[in-house]
Amino acid sequence: MNRLRRVSLHSTVPVTGGWCVRTSGIYDEDPSSKGMGTDATLRRLRRFGTIVLCHLGVVLTAVSAYGQTSMLSTPQLLLTTDPRAFAQWVETARPEPVSAEDKARLLGTLPAEGEITKLNDSGRRKLASLSRLLHATARHSVYEIKVVDVPLARVGLYARAVVLISEAALRLLGPAELQALVAHEIGHEYVRIDYERASRGRDHIRLKELELLCDALGIVRLHALNMNASVLTKAVEKITRYNRQHFGAIVDESGYPTLSERREFARAVSAWAAPAGRAND
Repeated sequence: MNRLRRVSLHSTVPVTGGWCVRTSGIYDEDPSSKGMGTDATLRRLRRFGTIVLCHLGVVLTAVSAYGQTSMLSTPQLLLTTDPRAFAQWVETARPEPVSAEDKARLLGTLPAEGEITKLNDSGRRKLASLSRLLHATARHSVYEIKVVDVPLARVGLYARAVVLISEAALRLLGPAELQALVAHEIGHEYVRIDYERASRGRDHIRLKELELLCDALGIVRLHALNMNASVLTKAVEKITRYNRQHFGAIVDESGYPTLSERREFARAVSAWAAPAGRAND
């Protein structure tokens, strides 16, 4: 029997002709018997005895950044700091963007296949809505935005230069929700070193903490734009439920907080960050 592996959210590798998302963690049963997707989708996922999502053009988790500081030690300690000082630090400690030369080189390594360029009016409006966030974070001239043909609903940041949005995610999310997820991904720029270390060591506890910290960074950005932080948790819930419904246990969530943990932390961050938001009014 062909055994499937759960899709890892932490490992992506560009290969000739497309993106491969390598998998981790063996799933010991054929998920076709558990309603995880159509036979056609499963055939796309099964290759050489392991799951490889090829010709995707998507990165499922962002791991790009400048470094780690004491400001981002743990989610619990973050809430004990001065929110005004943190909001100021987010601006002053903004990671340096990739150079134009590095960006051009990175774009040249992207697969030729898998990008979707013909979008409907709704899709174009959603992408256009990102302009405000990208200008506010000084990333409007840094990031390339690409929509890619993959079955999973995902938004990710590749190599600090390319925001990759799956067609499923673009269809599923509203403009504010898409902005919120990109704000979370921008947060990953601040924690790359720690994230890479935790990924290599398979430190799932630390990975979960870093995801929460990126939620906090995203929420602070949303507050600065007078956006409700609840759109981030709503977006995460939509994405998670969609992928669970369509792909079930082949999606590896071991490095992510639960939905209830993210909701609870988002409420705490919103209350904590409120004074900083009022100070900016």
